[in-house]
Amino acid sequence: MDQDSVKKYATLITSANRGSLTVIIYDIIDEEFAEALDGCKTSDDTKMTKALEKVRAFVNELIISLDMKYEISGRLASLYIYVNKCVNRALVSGKAEDIKEARHIMKELGSAFNKVAASDTSGPVMENVQSVYAGLTYGKGRVPDEVMVDGNDVNRGFLA
Repeated sequence: MDQDSVKKYATLITSANRGSLTVIIYDIIDEEFAEALDGCKTSDDTKMTKALEKVRAFVNELIISLDMKYEISGRLASLYIYVNKCVNRALVSGKAEDIKEARHIMKELGSAFNKVAASDTSGPVMENVQSVYAGLTYGKGRVPDEVMVDGNDVNRGFLA
């Protein structure tokens, strides 16, 4: 993932609620799968391996965040474990088919979570973050940039 994507996701995460945060994770996973497939296509094993390791880390994060008191969490855990098996097979074999199979499952789940997140009206998960306004400034060679404005910077971040 390039620096612009990292910056974009960091900005999205600061204003995300619980539902949209899960969708962002799925988007990041999909971007890493694309990176892994590109590495597979160009025979760049390092690129493929790095991307798949990131996928595995994000999928593990999804597994950890499941609330197992709900029946659907067990089903999701099974799918996530299967995706991790596909990723492990791809790391060993280097075959694009394993990556595509895992990506397909995660895309389907991401699409479902996207529909659910649309009905989530809860507030942002993170508090005390700077407000982000898009389109107020222009960066060299690209339009628009984002500006973070907050007159009380001392109150930003974690509260103890």
